[in-house]
Amino acid sequence: MVEIEKDFNRSVGCRVREVRQALRMTREEFSRLCGISESFLAAVERGEKSITSKTLYKIGTGSHVSVDYLIFGERESFQTEMILGLLEHLDDSQRESAVRILCEFANTAHGVSD
Repeated sequence: MVEIEKDFNRSVGCRVREVRQALRMTREEFSRLCGISESFLAAVERGEKSITSKTLYKIGTGSHVSVDYLIFGERESFQTEMILGLLEHLDDSQRESAVRILCEFANTAHGVSD
């Protein structure tokens, strides 16, 4: 049972680190965003600390990532959810600019031109 818990802690910690790195944030920035201490975040990322549902909620809410991803690692919607969450917190003008940038990027990536 102890080994299963360690594996779970390591898996969740790796996904938390992946989310933080995808957001290009330091541990200090990410811990502040999620309302947890930097030392606790470091221990979670290393798989040394168990994480409570309350802390999972804080990390999910702060990073705009599904708690399902943090627990189960289902990647299909990870980046999409994160982008949608980030867009959700922009004002209308910022959101319109972000959408234009994403559309331009997608068109360029697919070799489509206007």
